[in-house]
Amino acid sequence: MTSGLLSNVKRSLRLSIRRNFIRALERSGLLWKSPYRTFGRGERERFVVLMYHRISASQTPDFLPSPLTCPLSKFLEHLAVLKQHFSVLALDEVREILRSGRELPPRTVVLTFDDSWFDNLEFAARPLAEAGLPGTFFIPSADIDREDLHPDHRFYFLSRRVPADRFREVLQSMIPRSAASTPPPDHIFPLRRWLEASLGYVLVSPQGSNFLDALERELGAPPTDGMGRSIYMTSEQVRSLSDFGVRVGNHTAHHWQLSSLDEAGQRKELADAQEALAALVGKPITTLAYPYGEPQDYNETSVRVSRELGFCCACTAVPGYNDASTDPLLLHRINPTWDRGRELVYRLLWGSRPL
Repeated sequence: MTSGLLSNVKRSLRLSIRRNFIRALERSGLLWKSPYRTFGRGERERFVVLMYHRISASQTPDFLPSPLTCPLSKFLEHLAVLKQHFSVLALDEVREILRSGRELPPRTVVLTFDDSWFDNLEFAARPLAEAGLPGTFFIPSADIDREDLHPDHRFYFLSRRVPADRFREVLQSMIPRSAASTPPPDHIFPLRRWLEASLGYVLVSPQGSNFLDALERELGAPPTDGMGRSIYMTSEQVRSLSDFGVRVGNHTAHHWQLSSLDEAGQRKELADAQEALAALVGKPITTLAYPYGEPQDYNETSVRVSRELGFCCACTAVPGYNDASTDPLLLHRINPTWDRGRELVYRLLWGSRPL
């Protein structure tokens, strides 16, 4: 047997052993199969978009739910492994490459950040610049220079003021009797969805603001007036993002659920933010992230209006990878907040965490 043939046999044997070993682990439940497995041989046209929100230097959790806050130490680990193992491009760069028919670099990753968190300039934009990596910050234009809390953030803040059982009990006592039902487990996202379904309106609405006023009184919580000054970006900070080489994208004006608006309302939300952000940064705004980003939060009208307004791509919060066949106005994203650096590499390359 020639040396070349022997080498091929050995290689095939190693691959077979590895493949069968992984399948055995998957069947046993020790290794979970994942939609996040993105990169492999012959998959250079695939890319993944990571979705961050707030990057915090504090080691203690703030009032935001954990999926929305990534510790700075963990984020720095992410940047180190992404720079070492992946090709990090800006969102509009990926779109231009795919539009031209060229091939993406191997293991392409895009970094995105939602909302206008005050400290992301220092703890997200600056580390990106120091690492020489691009990113896109999706900003609701009405939150810039905002002094009060956005209704969602106000709800999260109030949920931390009292024990979880007390909070759920008060919520249940404030919904109409006709809609009375058992609140879901304590996780804040399904709890908010349950509340809005029970009330018949979303918190980001005039009725929602009145409800939050009443909730604040019922809980006896300290007032949230003026808290926005220490949470959201100022106009000057948004302008400063360009100094760090990062892009600014549209996250609508008021971070409203687009599917709850008619076509005129959706167009106004997107166009108003597009105009305000472009005026601030002095550049056209061509990328978008749908607020909340779950399938029930946007609709066909959202996609059509986004296309008519000239957005080159738009991000959802639906998990998974993207490729040349993905609608550029329905891009998937992955939330890496829980992963340490090594775990993120395993998650993207093999769809698993290290054993």
